[in-house]
This record gives sequence, C-alpha cells and structure tokens, in this order.
Amino acid sequence: MSTPNLTEKLVEIEKLNHSYQDANQSKQVLFDVTFPIYAGTNVFLTGYSGSGKTTLVSLIGCLRSVQTGSLKLLGEELNGANENKLRDMRRKIGFVFQHFNLLDFMSIRQNVQQSLELQADFSPRKARIRSEEMLDMVGLGDRVNDYPKALSGGQKQRVAIARALVHKPRLVLADEPTAALDSTTGREVTTLFQSLAEQLKCAVLIVTHNRRVLDVADEILHMEDGRLGTAVGEQLSLVFPTLSDNQLRDIANQAQHRTYYPGDILIREGDVADEFFLLLQGKVEVTKKNSNGQHVKLTELNKRGDYFGEMGLLQENALRAATITARGEKEVAVLTIKKEIFAKMVKDSRLTKALIKDEMQQRIEENLRSDGSESPQPTPPDIPIGERS
Repeated sequence: MSTPNLTEKLVEIEKLNHSYQDANQSKQVLFDVTFPIYAGTNVFLTGYSGSGKTTLVSLIGCLRSVQTGSLKLLGEELNGANENKLRDMRRKIGFVFQHFNLLDFMSIRQNVQQSLELQADFSPRKARIRSEEMLDMVGLGDRVNDYPKALSGGQKQRVAIARALVHKPRLVLADEPTAALDSTTGREVTTLFQSLAEQLKCAVLIVTHNRRVLDVADEILHMEDGRLGTAVGEQLSLVFPTLSDNQLRDIANQAQHRTYYPGDILIREGDVADEFFLLLQGKVEVTKKNSNGQHVKLTELNKRGDYFGEMGLLQENALRAATITARGEKEVAVLTIKKEIFAKMVKDSRLTKALIKDEMQQRIEENLRSDGSESPQPTPPDIPIGERS
C-alpha cells in the first residue's frame, strides 16, 4: 500500500451537486458530495448501480461540466471551466475503463502511445521508447507489436493500465477495471495497478463492486442514492470475511461512524463494556494500570481494520480491561457496534466467533510478552453468547 501525502490535495470537492434533465423534469443524482483525494492515495468507491458513482467520476475526469459546488483538480477550479480548459485538464489524468477500449487495428504499443500523442511535448521517438518501457512494466514487453485480438482479457487490461500511466499523470480514474475479468485475474490486475501507481507516485480512484480487492485501498468510500458515506459493509467484510452479505448489511445498517481527536479516550479501564470498535483511520494507544496505579503502554493500533473492545463483550457483565486513547496528529475514525449487535454477529456466525477468539489469544500472548512474563496463558474464555462450537 502506498504512503499517502496528506498535505497535498489532488482533488478537493465541496458540496458538489449534479442533476440530469429527464423529459421536462430535472433529476438530481449527486447531493452535497464533499471529500478530498490526497497525493499517493488509493481510494476505492463502492455502491450499487445507479448510486451516482459514474457521474461523480465523470465530473472529476472533466468529462462533464460542474453545475453547483466546488471541484478543484490539481489546484484548478472546474466550476465554470470552459470546454478548452476541461480538455486540457483531461490530458493530465489517466483513465482505465471496464471494457479496455483498445483499438483493434493498432498494435498494443500504438494503443499505449495514443496517450502521449495528446501531450503538448509529444515526440514520436520518445513516445515509442516510453510506451515500450511501460508495456515492459506491466509484463508485456515481449508483445509490443501484437494486436489486441491476440491477448487475453487480463492482458488487455494490462495494456489499458499502461496507456493510463504512460504519460505519468498525477491522478488515475478507473471505472470497474476488474468487472470483465475472473477473480484471480482481477486480483492480479488490481495489485499490479496499485504497485505501478505507487512507483509513479500518483493517486488512484477506483470504482468497483469487487470486495476481494478492497484490502489494497487506503480509503474506501460508499455511494448511496447520490450521497457519499462510509463503506461500513465493505470495511466489515475485510475484517470478517466469514460474514454473509445479509449479515454484513444488517450490521452496517446499525453501525455508527464516530470521530475522536488526539487525547480523546475511546475506552476507559473499569467501565462497563458496551461497544465494539473498528478502526478506519488514525492511531490509538492501549494502556493498563499497574500495581502502582500508573498507566503502562501495552501496544498501539494504527492499521485500518484493527479492532478492539471485543474482550469485554465476550464475557457476561465484564468491565473494560484497558484504556484506549486517540494518539498521533490526525483524527481517529472508527465504526462502533453496540453490544447487542455484536452478540448477534458472533451467535449467527461460528467462523466469525472462532476468528475473534484466535485474535484474542494472540493479543493475550503479546501482552504477556510485553510484561516480561514467560508463563503460559490459558485459552481465552469461550464466548458465552450463542451456541458453542
């Protein structure tokens, strides 16, 4: 996963709205959309068909004109931009599409070279060299003179990726790049895409329905009925792939998104355990009082998908065994699930229960090692809610 530059915003959107004219009526498809894309970030956009994803991407890609709100691309305001400016801005973006959009009468090198022919400093010799280098980077260096019809679907998408990246754009937009591929090939293409974007230090916005590739994302957004929100179900599916789609949907409908600031306490040692926490961004510190009443640091959690608070929920009427505090320089974002919802989750999914128990055991052993203890630790208590395995 790339290291985002959270000081440089390549895309900055504020209260963006958009409508289409349908017969004599105007139908609004985007509502007050607000979010940034930072340099070096992989952002994945999810949502059902008709939710507004494609419209949003087409606006960012300068394929449509901004109606109301602000959309800044590479520091340039697009609200009020004329067609000439939109065309110039499109040249600075890389595009990857679901259906490849390769020209069958051109070799794959010529297809890739097309992106360079649009640039102001186009040089046929340099463009040829650069296109061949890019095809080599996607694993097709020995196929530069082949035509698209000789390639598999995965190879065609590799050509499309090379075409999108050959002119070294700061931003790449990909609309369902794995939809026409099988799961294995889709995973390979997404990993390659992410790796090349990291090498070239560009940001990527990927529209996808494919949950299998979300783990490479720096940020996951979800679009529903034209409004942008947290991808609760997708975040949960990464941590608990054992949950069914119906279970994910039920939990997502009842989960809460919460923000804390450095120094805020999320969980206090000794309080009644009543919520489960899933980390979306930021860093938290885990501490516990020693025999002298001093707080001793046990560990810190800073990865998207880290979770905490489950130990107190797995035992009847348990109290919090540690204090969790927001640390670092930026906000801490979490999803929270109430005790009752958590109880139903582990009751309905034995595999999820086993996954959580295994994580508990590892944490207990890590805490023992941090305390300098070499005594063996018993298996954590079985979950008292739901049917035992």
